Amino acid sequence: MKNNIYHLIEKYLDGTITPAEEETLMAWYQDHNETEVEWLSENVDEEEDVRARMLLRLQQQVNVPVTRHATAKSRWYYIPAAACILVILGLAGYFYYPQLHRSPQPANIAKAVNAIVPGSNKAILMLDNGDKVVLEEAQNGIISQQGKAAVNKTDSGSLLYNTVNGNTDNNIVYNTLVTPFGGQYRLTLQDGTNVWLNAGSSLRFPASFPGKERKVILTGEAYFEVAKDQSRPFYVTVNDASGAPMTVRVLGTHFNINAYPDEQQHIVTLLEGSVKVGCGKADALLTPGKKAILNRASGKINIKDGDTEAAIAWKNGYFLFDNEKIEGVMKQISRWYNVEITYQGDVSGKAIGGSLSRSKNVTEVLSMLELTGTVHFKIEGRRIIVMP
Repeated sequence: MKNNIYHLIEKYLDGTITPAEEETLMAWYQDHNETEVEWLSENVDEEEDVRARMLLRLQQQVNVPVTRHATAKSRWYYIPAAACILVILGLAGYFYYPQLHRSPQPANIAKAVNAIVPGSNKAILMLDNGDKVVLEEAQNGIISQQGKAAVNKTDSGSLLYNTVNGNTDNNIVYNTLVTPFGGQYRLTLQDGTNVWLNAGSSLRFPASFPGKERKVILTGEAYFEVAKDQSRPFYVTVNDASGAPMTVRVLGTHFNINAYPDEQQHIVTLLEGSVKVGCGKADALLTPGKKAILNRASGKINIKDGDTEAAIAWKNGYFLFDNEKIEGVMKQISRWYNVEITYQGDVSGKAIGGSLSRSKNVTEVLSMLELTGTVHFKIEGRRIIVMP
């Protein structure tokens, strides 16, 4: 098998690989991207020669149009041109560096004294009385009783709201879950709806849902799996402080909302069921596989084909860049690693594609991005400087 893979890499470098062979190479990489892969020769000069040839060929492909190959059940797809660069370089990194999880380290990325580690399950729960609970420090079990619900921190590090039988308190009690940069958290609401909050986000919600509607308020990004209840529609209000907030109405469905305050667009991507998106006089009905894009400046909503895998890649533990502009890439890195991003020189118009694990430290991620030849980085404390 090793000799066959080596042969496929050689064919890739020579430009003679067939689509079927390239798919085999990508599948092999996915099967081994978390395990040790040995270089097929002990000749260091040979390693460096193949590495140099691979880099040259990949850099020549940066401006080739993107083509996608995907399967419905796979969390992975490969993009043979620019977006394939990170994939092949990741494969190359495991060939050239036999140590487990070791990635290439370009010399011009200054190493921080303390590695900048990825985000983790971190959040603050703000209770109705103003108390704040730092969840990563809280013990598992019941944290508080809020109205008709008991708030539990589970063994898996998530929050669960359960109805307290016999409680006659009819007051509506609101809680807010806040994830900082470098944090994420999962929440199960009293009705059984599951919510995953991405870094730098917040969700305001009632401890239990009264009446005939279920309403929550979101800032940032979250993935929802709404419990079905035909008699009580579920509403998510986004950008609530603005003059024209966006509202998402569902009965029971799976969808992702990306609505950070510093983004010009708010995006709702539907995976299952149906969703109605509204803003002012504009509204749209989504079907699975579609996304609604709200232009915050104009208030207009456009419907386009959505990439469901890319929309929830963050929730599944990886970055997925599909010819993404470098500014968008760095915003994701800033939120997940809790770092400041600055720019030296003009990088506008540059784009990157590929898939990277969110479990790696930031130096490893930047090293892989830099190997595309698109941009370069320098780390100063918790500040990342992006350069052409």
